[in-house]
Amino acid sequence: MPATLYNEREMTVYIEYALAENFLYDGIFLSLALYAAREKIRWGKLLFSAAVGAAFALVYPLVILPIFLGIVLKIAVGFLLCMLAFGRIKTKKDWRRYLLTSLFFFLFSFGFGGTLLALARGAFARKIPSWIVFLCVCAFSFLAIYCTRKLYARKALYQYIYPCEIHVNGKSARADGFFDSGNQATKNGVPICFLSPDLIYDLFLNKKGKEGGQVRDEMEIRTMSGVKKIPLYLGELYVFDRRIKIKKTVYFASSANMIRREYKILLNARTFEG
Repeated sequence: MPATLYNEREMTVYIEYALAENFLYDGIFLSLALYAAREKIRWGKLLFSAAVGAAFALVYPLVILPIFLGIVLKIAVGFLLCMLAFGRIKTKKDWRRYLLTSLFFFLFSFGFGGTLLALARGAFARKIPSWIVFLCVCAFSFLAIYCTRKLYARKALYQYIYPCEIHVNGKSARADGFFDSGNQATKNGVPICFLSPDLIYDLFLNKKGKEGGQVRDEMEIRTMSGVKKIPLYLGELYVFDRRIKIKKTVYFASSANMIRREYKILLNARTFEG
């Protein structure tokens, strides 16, 4: 009897720990999926979904199914958990957002599972200690949040980047331009666009680094060291907005701030006028 009681207590503790761990990790992955899909986290729905996932994790080993059906069941329950955490789905837009949330949930779940598998094969011959799993989940969560923020920041940036062409005195160049609503600089009513130094060199300077006879003007700017004049070069700018080609006569000036950016042209706020 004592041995039996001991085993029962040990099994009870194991089930409690297993429920707690699966509840915690399902909650974390669901939170990450909703965050990555930019959906509002409804904590009541999320906690209920995590509880369902924890209960399924305990029952699943007792279900005897072929390998293929077992995988199908796991995927189906994953979609169910996302639906419980997401809430009501009424429109096509809701379905798209729900499917995106589910995609992120599976990516995070499988990605973390693959990380643990690699860790188990590389550093641990047997079961990975629980505290190592928890630390891995925390590190993985911070990495997922960081990558998600970077991804959306890059997406937001590219919404304002357009392919462009510059034509001046028989020379031409192609580069990406960033539409900057804060760039209001003009000279005699002509908008000013800023180019990376390498474009200025290729278009407006000769092989000796001197100006090649382009139409030129000057503009004063204020810097930390005082007021200085920068050269302005007149030319034609073509901006391709989807299927529309916009032509604009502008001044070009050099800017060293675009050396390591995704674009080489800083477009003027008046580029799309007219």
